[in-house]
Amino acid sequence: MPRKIVFFLVFFLFSCVENLVNIAIFNNGSFSVKYTSIGHKIDLLDSDFNHPKSNDKFTWVTSLEKSNGHNEEHIWEKETILSTPIKTKLTFTNPSSLQYDIDVAKNSYFFWDSYTFQSNVENLQIDLKYPEIVNFLNIEEENLSWLVPAKRYIFSESMRLYRENFFIDQLTVDRINNQIDTYISYVEEKDYEKEFSRKSSEIFADALSPMSRRLPKNFFTEITSIIDDLEKEFEKNTNLMLDSFTFSVAIPGNLRNTNATLISDLDNTLYWEFSFNDIATNHFNMYAHSVVINNLSLQLFLLIILIVFTGFIWKKRLKKE
Repeated sequence: MPRKIVFFLVFFLFSCVENLVNIAIFNNGSFSVKYTSIGHKIDLLDSDFNHPKSNDKFTWVTSLEKSNGHNEEHIWEKETILSTPIKTKLTFTNPSSLQYDIDVAKNSYFFWDSYTFQSNVENLQIDLKYPEIVNFLNIEEENLSWLVPAKRYIFSESMRLYRENFFIDQLTVDRINNQIDTYISYVEEKDYEKEFSRKSSEIFADALSPMSRRLPKNFFTEITSIIDDLEKEFEKNTNLMLDSFTFSVAIPGNLRNTNATLISDLDNTLYWEFSFNDIATNHFNMYAHSVVINNLSLQLFLLIILIVFTGFIWKKRLKKE
């Protein structure tokens, strides 16, 4: 029976997680962050979108409990809060998780204070790494042939990275590539859904088993770690497919410029929404700029002008007398 293809149909559990990131910017330029993820418990514990963890710079407080706001029994809610407001840019670069940053800046002038929010979510580069996958998005189809180019990418990229760190002659590389191509061609004629549901490092080792004695010593040990790292990235990308993200930013002052999806006039909160398709082949950038007028400084300036002007008129009258 036809079914909608999802990337992790073979590898991972079906998941759908709603991720909310709430950022509050304060008048002194500091900001706080709260993460809320809602979904099945096992999906909240995977690594495709990690909540921040405490380190020597920042302290994060995390809780995980069943959600009271959903009818489904197995829906949980994970919440992580920054313990104290900060003024430092947050950057998340873990390759096995979503990569992004959060940057808030305040510039003070005599008459006004300027607030800027910027965040950039990194491009997953799905079209470059797994071009075949893009063709199967939202298509009702029984065929899972996107698995083939995905595995090919992992194998070819692993060999490229291996050659950067270890010596291997070109003749052996060519033999490995030919053997991999032969193995994949053979599997494609069989039940490759079942075959490619295994770990990539296991498939790679089985494919090269006929020529294992002609490979460098410790070859499989050294390349397995490389393949496993690339597969973690692949798992991240596929797990993100059914995740949705909403960033909300409460910013002081009068809004001057933003690319927010939605603006709430009631509390001056900005909202951005994005999903897998928005970051599969492009960066997702968020920005906002607001201004707070310093009424006291402005009133003081006007008062000084008034005093100077009054003094000038007074002197002018005295001279006439």
